[in-house]
Amino acid sequence: MSNRIPLEDDHYCFACGKENLSGLRIHWEIIGKTTQAEFVPKKEHQGWKNIVHGGILATLLDEAMTRLAWVVCGGALTAEIQVRYLKPAHIGEKLLIFGEIIKENRKLVEMKAKVYKQDKDSKAILIAHSNGKALKI
Repeated sequence: MSNRIPLEDDHYCFACGKENLSGLRIHWEIIGKTTQAEFVPKKEHQGWKNIVHGGILATLLDEAMTRLAWVVCGGALTAEIQVRYLKPAHIGEKLLIFGEIIKENRKLVEMKAKVYKQDKDSKAILIAHSNGKALKI
């Protein structure tokens, strides 16, 4: 008996689904074992006034890691994520998201991700970062 769970992408993923009009609709560029994307949060992504909700930032980090694992390693589901928030992100400012596969074995993929914003001098400021594991399905 197989333990495989059939996973199907119907394009309604909250983070990247192009058919999900209520989702974030992020487009990822994958290069080898890395990925990157840009996202501009809207008012509906707010926690405190004009500050992006931490759950949205966690979603960006999770998606950077597990979407990458899905594409590079085959089907994968988040098994574990650890998020560290460093600075607030604000509504309307462009966020830069990066993910990377660190290592993998037969069952797990270990990854990390980062979210940055740019200051007025275009210097990247780290907002949050994560480490995680995805279970290959």
